[in-house]
Amino acid sequence: MDTLDIMYWARKHIMDEIEELKPEDLNRVGVTTKWSIRDVISHLTSYQWLLVDALNYVLKKEESTPYLNLMNKDPEKFNDIEVEKRKNLTFKEAMDEFEKAYNKSIELAKEAGEELLRKVGTIPWYGDQYSLEDFIVYANYGHSESHTEGIKIFKRKDLKS
Repeated sequence: MDTLDIMYWARKHIMDEIEELKPEDLNRVGVTTKWSIRDVISHLTSYQWLLVDALNYVLKKEESTPYLNLMNKDPEKFNDIEVEKRKNLTFKEAMDEFEKAYNKSIELAKEAGEELLRKVGTIPWYGDQYSLEDFIVYANYGHSESHTEGIKIFKRKDLKS
């Protein structure tokens, strides 16, 4: 498995689903019971920053990890706090932050290299039996794919009405 490919496809699938949507569709609640596509992008941005923190945790233990700290402290509130923090962003601003976080996570994943990404036990806060690659597959790719499906359903159901 190539971790960078996994990260690429998680982003690409989201981007493919949102291209060519009208601006009013991007801000309309309906992807979830309380979130618009912009909100989902804000949510996924927080998970990109969480991945940056996870990578920094392994690469540079002295780095601050605010997203990781918040997720570990209160995983139930993490999503609401992070989406609320970005509620006043335009869709473009939300996408710009998503891209910034994505690019930073790719940079750090390249720095880590496949061997370190696959090393089990480097992220004890996730589970001693897991590696960064596992975290990327589950918390990044799998999570992003779940929201990609939500956007597809929203487009079919709510935007065709």
